[in-house]
Amino acid sequence: MIVLLFAALPVAAQTGTPTPTPTATAAPIPVFPLRPGSIEGNINDAQPRLRYSFEANAGDSVSLLMENTSGDLDPLLFLYDPTGELLERNDDLQTGNRDAQIAITLTRSGTYTVEAARFEGVPTSGTFRLTLTVAGGGATPTPENPLNRPPDFGEAYRVMSYQEIVTGSINDATPDRFFVIGGTQGDLVRVTMTRTSGDLLPRVRVFNEAREELSQESEPRAGESIAYITLPQNGWYLIEAGRREGEGNFDLYAGRIAAAVLEVGQAVTSRFTPTAPSVSYIVNARLGDLLTVTMFTTESNSGVAPEVRLLDLSLNPVAEEAGERFATLRTTIPRSGIYIVQANNLSPAASGGFSLRLGSVPGSTRLEAIDARYNEQYQGSIDGYAAPLQFYRFAGKTGELVTLQLNATSGDLNPFLILMDSDLNELTSNDDAGASRGARITQFRLPKDGEYLILASRSGLSAGTTTGGYELAITAGEIALTSGGLTATLRWISGADLNLFVTQPDGRVVAWSSPSTPSGGTLQIDSNANCETPSDQPVEHVFWGTPPVGDYTIWVWNQNGCGSIAPVEFSLIVSVNGTPILNTSGRVPPSSRYETAVRVGDGLQGFLLDEGSVILPSPQEAVSQGGDTLIRPGEQLTGEINGEVYARFYQFSGTAGQTVDIRVEQLSGDLDAMVILRRADDTPLPDAVNDDADANTRDAHLVYTLPADDTYIIAVTRFGVREGTTTGQYRVSLALP
Repeated sequence: MIVLLFAALPVAAQTGTPTPTPTATAAPIPVFPLRPGSIEGNINDAQPRLRYSFEANAGDSVSLLMENTSGDLDPLLFLYDPTGELLERNDDLQTGNRDAQIAITLTRSGTYTVEAARFEGVPTSGTFRLTLTVAGGGATPTPENPLNRPPDFGEAYRVMSYQEIVTGSINDATPDRFFVIGGTQGDLVRVTMTRTSGDLLPRVRVFNEAREELSQESEPRAGESIAYITLPQNGWYLIEAGRREGEGNFDLYAGRIAAAVLEVGQAVTSRFTPTAPSVSYIVNARLGDLLTVTMFTTESNSGVAPEVRLLDLSLNPVAEEAGERFATLRTTIPRSGIYIVQANNLSPAASGGFSLRLGSVPGSTRLEAIDARYNEQYQGSIDGYAAPLQFYRFAGKTGELVTLQLNATSGDLNPFLILMDSDLNELTSNDDAGASRGARITQFRLPKDGEYLILASRSGLSAGTTTGGYELAITAGEIALTSGGLTATLRWISGADLNLFVTQPDGRVVAWSSPSTPSGGTLQIDSNANCETPSDQPVEHVFWGTPPVGDYTIWVWNQNGCGSIAPVEFSLIVSVNGTPILNTSGRVPPSSRYETAVRVGDGLQGFLLDEGSVILPSPQEAVSQGGDTLIRPGEQLTGEINGEVYARFYQFSGTAGQTVDIRVEQLSGDLDAMVILRRADDTPLPDAVNDDADANTRDAHLVYTLPADDTYIIAVTRFGVREGTTTGQYRVSLALP
């Protein structure tokens, strides 16, 4: 299945008198379909303009009205004809009324583009209502809605429309909100939930009338959740705006990425203009399919420079090709799913038509795979584009538990695992296990008898860049837990991501983000990590062969309910020298943790210090104590300092004598960033702190030579730390100069 998506380029910022035609840049922004009626939108510094398109005929009388509905927004409207030429511009409806309106009789048929923006003087922001009215003999009729009244989903909901932005709030009293949208079979819909305040970690899902989840969530970023769904039939669909943790306000936006279903082999034609230099299509492909996309210009001397790109739904590049008048892309699909075929004009100022044809040769149902068996280990390598992946085949039976572990043994390989059935349907996958580069699928229960395929690859699959050797271990059955002088075993039955934290006497923590310590503390199993690979029998197990003498604190932390807000029942057994000193069970709500403490004395004597209780950590405690984010050399990550969180933490492995370059750059707000470097056991490092990189900036910059082989922690905070008042978003980067 292929469906159509239109996109355009943004307009450069203007001052003074605006130029008639926007200046195109290299980064496309979407153009949303507009039909007669009203839709809502939002203009702010991050999104200073939005674009819409509608079909109309010669002789139609068109009226566009952009009204301020909140904030201090000063609306500004542009209307462009089908060639991209500016037809009309309006700032103020009349003296004293800052709303904008355009009324015009059209002289040609085609696709018109509307740009909703703000006056170019003092920046303003807020929400608006855009109303389109089309009248006359050539008016494009609104299609009759084939849907009936929304059904009773058993929840209080609000009906919303495509391209409409709605707002809401999530807190303990109201942990989720519900919305309903009507759609047509074949619509590819993207629903985006974005945090606008608080510490909310959103999660959005889409259900059919039977309350079956149909959506697929892309890898979530901080403060955002995106779900994709191809509608299986005409009807109404329930959108659940929920949370992984925290609370706050959010924006919810449902966009129909594409609605036109095209057939493989069918030639499609379209046209580039300065306001629309990119046109995209959707193709549903299976692993191993050979995809060919041929694109060529249809007008000689148009100046159009064709480029065709293949992207996944997260907009990560898979393949791309460009040419003078022709561009042909050929690639083997690395993963079953939906892909975006993007046709671009590399000379965005030029206008002209193009033709595009998609060919697809189904992959072999019998892929070349290495025969594998349970309880064996296999070695291989990922070597550039010549061998970016390797398949393994094994036989399994209904109900068997399978654990897969893929670790790098050389190079800079960042492993990635996918488990599929014999029909190439993806069952589960994993990129990073905890705070490591290894990939792990833990105790997955096989759904049927037959052959299964394992794809051992790298993060990014064929578009990735890391290479090196790996070791793959395949284990059947329940994992045998390692015994020791001190053990702690957590079990639960839920898809939630519970995590076991054990802090040893010197302050070092054994948990998902730090699975081992120099004293021998080891996390053997991390189940349901990031909700990516839910286990049928989740368990986490920490052990020491010979534990240091002293006091240990133990937490059972429900860090991610994975869409559920219900408390999770758990059992915890702590043993010293093989004798249980704590055997308890309880319930822990999302974001909360159960805390207890034990003592290991001389001669491996064990004592229970605290019967345990459930607490709700503060937002800062959740960040400081909940596991440090892994950052790799050459990587850039973003975060936010606000009124509730004054510091965030990142970890990396370093070696003695290695020099690291750490930068923290302000992205928004008035943040006065500060960076501090320390060792994982909280040992301070001399002079390992920076407030301002120089007298002209509030950004922080630290170049430091590491004293030993160890794990190091980067703390990103603000001047004044806890007592400081500046807030905003930042970007932190780690480099090896």
